[in-house]
Amino acid sequence: MPTPDNRSVSELFSDALSQFSHLVRTELQLARAEISLKVKQAIAGISLMAVAGIVLIPTLVVFLIAVAALLVERGFSVSTANFIAAGMGLVLTLILYFAGSSRLKANQLIPEKTIHQLQQDAAAVKEQV
Repeated sequence: MPTPDNRSVSELFSDALSQFSHLVRTELQLARAEISLKVKQAIAGISLMAVAGIVLIPTLVVFLIAVAALLVERGFSVSTANFIAAGMGLVLTLILYFAGSSRLKANQLIPEKTIHQLQQDAAAVKEQV
């Protein structure tokens, strides 16, 4: 059986306030850490997209010229071969773009752990009141 707490109301209030202050500081540290992680993920996505763009441009030009030349050798007209090669380049570009942009969607950057923890803390405070 627990012993009765002989502390005064002001001491209990002071203790509760101290615990709440500690809880808020801990939650802020968690939020800061999680936001930092999400920012790093966004930077990684942007970096990958930038590198893909830099490397893709000259490589794609040479590749598409080769594809168009091959199509001309196979009997396509020059304009048709160039159009087909350009279409291939567009498809490849879209694939790379959407792969990089999927890492930058807003729902990927939400600090989910912090929000969940804050919801738990709010529920715990409601139970105490």
